[in-house]
Amino acid sequence: MKWIGYVILTSFLWGCASSPQKSQELELFFSPEQISLTAEQTRKINVFLDHNPYNQLTVYVGPANLDDKFKALLQSQKRIKAVNKLSQMKDIPMRLEFAPQQAADTLLIQSQ
Repeated sequence: MKWIGYVILTSFLWGCASSPQKSQELELFFSPEQISLTAEQTRKINVFLDHNPYNQLTVYVGPANLDDKFKALLQSQKRIKAVNKLSQMKDIPMRLEFAPQQAADTLLIQSQ
């Protein structure tokens, strides 16, 4: 009888330990000239950070949809700064990356 109890307990613990963690992500969209976050975007990022405070977070920012590539890069950098400011307020480290191949005017936050 004890042996069956050990088998059940071991199976349960093995199942908990081997369950893969799901990667979560948040995708936000910007208008081409937008450099700051809207109230709704700020709220979504704050909720995401509250639910993933100890995970490794990576932010991928796509280029702005502008004809001038240099201005598009500057727009993306300003968006990165806006997101970085929120993560610093919550003391959550993020890896910030410019993703030129990503869809224009998008920002993707992934937790590992």
